Amino acid sequence: MRKLTILLFFCSQLMAAKAQDSLAVRATRIGGNLYLLDCTGGFGGGNVAASIGDEGILLVDDMFAKISPKLVSSLQSISDKPIRMILNTHFHGDHIQGNLNFKKSAIIIAHENVNRRLLKNNKESNPTLGMLASVTFSDSLSLYFNGEEIKMIHFPNSHTDGDAIVYFTGSKVLHLGDMFFFEMFPAVYSEGGGDIRQLIAALEQIVSTIPADAHVIPGHGRLATMHDLTDYLAMLKETVRIVDGKIRSGATLDQMKKDKVLSKYDALGEGGAQTTDQYLSMLYKLLTGKKGNAAAGS
Repeated sequence: MRKLTILLFFCSQLMAAKAQDSLAVRATRIGGNLYLLDCTGGFGGGNVAASIGDEGILLVDDMFAKISPKLVSSLQSISDKPIRMILNTHFHGDHIQGNLNFKKSAIIIAHENVNRRLLKNNKESNPTLGMLASVTFSDSLSLYFNGEEIKMIHFPNSHTDGDAIVYFTGSKVLHLGDMFFFEMFPAVYSEGGGDIRQLIAALEQIVSTIPADAHVIPGHGRLATMHDLTDYLAMLKETVRIVDGKIRSGATLDQMKKDKVLSKYDALGEGGAQTTDQYLSMLYKLLTGKKGNAAAGS
């Protein structure tokens, strides 16, 4: 039995190594100095935006720490300039764990709640202090890099309580972090300060203020447009309205699943983030504060 356990361990390690080898970081030029970097051949983290110019490289998010060498290699295929700044959209590791490898050479900027979450979540088994930002802000921040103004704006209690959108004003490129999952259902959890109604309110404000011809980088999914973001917002509104209405009528979560109340959006359930039932369960919990299947009000 011990030999079998050892064999299974080494087999799993070998499979993990092969999966890692098959993963690559792809760089796609959006326009001007701006690039989208994402992973092919596996999941290495959320989407990254890169401003690459004479002043160096600025990143929005930096994936998992184990992906850093491939991220750097992809950037070096475009420019030999150093990574000078990294802007974090929120505190989740698939977006900012790379901070561990870049913190000594780059200035890392995030909303103050990102650092609060990292300090709170730090454990011996899962240390997070190495991901702390060196500069934080409360409401908004403007910086100037590679010839354009870049704005970071905090939207409280959306995907998390530390979400910041990043807008490249000259290039008209918007990075929304996990406030936007394109062609899939989103993940919003109250444990991280998330609130589905606040997310909807934030996206309404964003859609009304960002130019209609801007490019939109989602936290996960391919490059999108403001029209795509508007459709996503409409989906959020409709699914919340449907589930909220069922809750008010006394329906249980199991009943809603059985009745397939969100079947209109089943294609999003195949997008790789959450299935339709998982998204429905998430909405039920967010709208009722309950994990179980009891009728609302019981």
